[in-house]
Amino acid sequence: MKKNRLIASILVVGVSLLLQSLALAGWDWETGGKAGYDSNLDRAIQNPQGSGYLGAYLSVNRDPEGESRLDWTLSALVDGLVYPNLSEVNYTSFTVAPGLTYFPHKDWSVNISPYLQAKSVVDAEQSGLAIGGKILLKQKWGAEFYSGQYTLYKDSRAEVDTYSFTEIALGLFLGRKFTAKAFGEIGYEFSRGDSFRTVDQTETDPNAQGKGKGKGKGSDPHFSSAFGSEVIRENVDRHALGLNVGVDWTPSFYSSAGYTYTTLQGESGTSNDHSVAVSFGYRF
Repeated sequence: MKKNRLIASILVVGVSLLLQSLALAGWDWETGGKAGYDSNLDRAIQNPQGSGYLGAYLSVNRDPEGESRLDWTLSALVDGLVYPNLSEVNYTSFTVAPGLTYFPHKDWSVNISPYLQAKSVVDAEQSGLAIGGKILLKQKWGAEFYSGQYTLYKDSRAEVDTYSFTEIALGLFLGRKFTAKAFGEIGYEFSRGDSFRTVDQTETDPNAQGKGKGKGKGSDPHFSSAFGSEVIRENVDRHALGLNVGVDWTPSFYSSAGYTYTTLQGESGTSNDHSVAVSFGYRF
């Protein structure tokens, strides 16, 4: 309960700071929404639960001014998603990330940014606080192509330990501007760390005589009322491959569409997830 109150306090403070920063000159404001579908919200090895979703966000960013090789950055984001078919995982979160950006070349940049995230989920067991950091390298290759590489560390502590995790991720992306307004991007991410996973009860019940297909060697077994099944925590390797395309219709308004395929591999087995989304945004 104390953690939930702390999360709520951080969310309220975060929204207040975002609204107050409206008066800061030179800061970039953005708001938007998205709609999509996620095929495996419970990270199930068998019989995954999927749902469509609707989301909205509000963000503010302070980017480098370009007057020196080294400059400070700041980003803050409030976002939320609603899942009509699985409302227990509806959430609201606030993320703040100060950072430093260095330009070794006019078309190359390195950004180092720690961050703090508070996430409130309808299923309070999954609510939590996370800290971490990200190192992002970006390059421009002429007028059309760009690329990037990053490493990410995240340590998240949930109300119930089964949903807590630490992970390290490595990713890269390659993009092309087809026209002055349209772009396409492909990305890949690999991560290793803890993850909750939904398994059949026979996989965690020592008296089930091995009837489940998974090995059920995870820790912190817990019955989830949100998913109506047993969940465990175990170390997994995650691979994610994504494709995204977008159009800047005006200097302020843009839209994009994307697809991501994700696979989780652990001792209990392999689970897959397909996610599609269409989003839009408006830059102030």
